[in-house]
Amino acid sequence: MRTKRLSIKQLGSVLLISAAAGAGARYLANKTRQQGQKIYDYTTPQKLIDWSVARMIALRVSQWQEHPVINRAERQAEYDQMVERSQPLIDDYLNVKLPETLSRVKVVDRKEWIDANLRSFERLFEPIEQLYRQAAQNAGRNPSVNAINRAFVGAQVGAMVGVLARKVLGQYDLSLLSPQAEPGMLYFVEPNIARVQQGLGVDDHDFRLWITLHETTHAYEFEAYGWVRDHFSNLIQRYFNELGGQLDALRNGVGNFINRIFSNSKTPSDGHWMEQLLTPTQRQVFSELQALMSLVEGYSNHIMNAVGREILPNFEQIEARMSDRKEKRSIFDELFNRITGMSLKMQQYEQGERFVNAIADHGGKELAARVWEGPEMLPTLEEIRNPQLWIARVGA
Repeated sequence: MRTKRLSIKQLGSVLLISAAAGAGARYLANKTRQQGQKIYDYTTPQKLIDWSVARMIALRVSQWQEHPVINRAERQAEYDQMVERSQPLIDDYLNVKLPETLSRVKVVDRKEWIDANLRSFERLFEPIEQLYRQAAQNAGRNPSVNAINRAFVGAQVGAMVGVLARKVLGQYDLSLLSPQAEPGMLYFVEPNIARVQQGLGVDDHDFRLWITLHETTHAYEFEAYGWVRDHFSNLIQRYFNELGGQLDALRNGVGNFINRIFSNSKTPSDGHWMEQLLTPTQRQVFSELQALMSLVEGYSNHIMNAVGREILPNFEQIEARMSDRKEKRSIFDELFNRITGMSLKMQQYEQGERFVNAIADHGGKELAARVWEGPEMLPTLEEIRNPQLWIARVGA
């Protein structure tokens, strides 16, 4: 079985999109049963997404040909050295070592990043595809219409991935839901890193080492603490197990489903609109996933800054200019982030960093490291927002 890999930063948005896609597939199936339509016998399996169209659109949107990797061999050697340099620094900060030295480091361009992530997304959407195939068979829809739908959804996914390919700097590519737990891969999207570094006018080496510290910390979170990967995979599996029963309200008509959405919307929430599609169990699992992802990203930022401040001569300049860059996002970026749910995820990752900083200020890096002792030590979303609740719970 091909190993499935996934970017932590994109997981929240992909899960929401999966829920929405699952809702559509389930609605089609229930509507078909209500109308008593016959089953259409297809010779080829029906699919929700045309991944070849997704790739074509993603490559076009990414403008990858205009942004190649310059001096690939030299950059590869540089990142290898930076990852090697980062490991003893993180060893010392966390007081833990990796089972084996990180060697899976790869400099990529936008096209290579797209190909890696589309393979991950295709595997992630398999549960949705199963629901859709069942719905399409029950609906007896014309194959040519299905082909148009597949191309349309593929174009939507491709456009999202293509935009992300122009933004992402680094990625710890994690094996999830795989029968064999392989070490993750560290990707550095060098054309994007070079563009941002030059735009900010910061030191070439320091900026890349700053990013490397963040991505290398992700490897520690999932490989130095063996239970984290299994816990993360189990949460995702529980989430997708719920997809089959996601729209039970539709059994009694679409009106009940709409009422449920409006009922959920009356409850104060800072969630994304697509979260209204989740079942109560999914919402609980999604909350646990968001808390864990906030911690994972926040902890990596914490170490990136804590260690970076000690070893990078230009650290303060990098921090100031990156902060200023975040404040000057374009209208397109803001709209894209809101539609895909990325804005919510970025807010939660910032909360995760504030959480880690707060407990480190309270009890030092030793207290902060206690979040990795076991699942019971993980913060809830409420504790992420209010670190004093976690501090009180663990008796610190």
